[in-house]
Amino acid sequence: MTPGKSATASAELLKQLESKNPAEVLKALNKLEKAGNVRDLPGIIRVMAGISDRELLGHFTIFLCNVRSKEAPAIMAQSLANPAYAKIRTDLTRACWESQLDYSLYLILFAHLFITGDFVQAVEAFSVIEYTSIEHPVNKGLLKEISILVKNSLPDQPETKQRLTRELILVLEPFVTEG
Repeated sequence: MTPGKSATASAELLKQLESKNPAEVLKALNKLEKAGNVRDLPGIIRVMAGISDRELLGHFTIFLCNVRSKEAPAIMAQSLANPAYAKIRTDLTRACWESQLDYSLYLILFAHLFITGDFVQAVEAFSVIEYTSIEHPVNKGLLKEISILVKNSLPDQPETKQRLTRELILVLEPFVTEG
């Protein structure tokens, strides 16, 4: 995605994404990857939410993984919080950590996704929290708050997520302890 592409060209490509022909959709995605604008993300995510074909959905997820704009985290976080996109929340969360962008301002959202999501979504949210905590400056108070939330959720977690929850607590521990 580039910083600036004409709105007309982007609008045409976004319209092509809505094609019933998967080949046309992939062609439009490829063009958007080269010439799209970060302002196209809400439209791309909206289209993505309506896709039922897992293979095509995978292409959208990979597209989002490759977005490198510093403006993308705000858009992605807004989309993750939108109930209309619950069906693709795991894919969006995966794209967040694979993009390696700075999600430090949104870690509380990922903590909630970890706590409330199924196992797969929890793994993806865990990855965002872990990567961001290690690679980007994060407010220690925020990490402490997340640690408390995660610890408090442990008894209520299904058995399948309890080990993962304990692991996240261990990951957060060095960031919240004094020293």
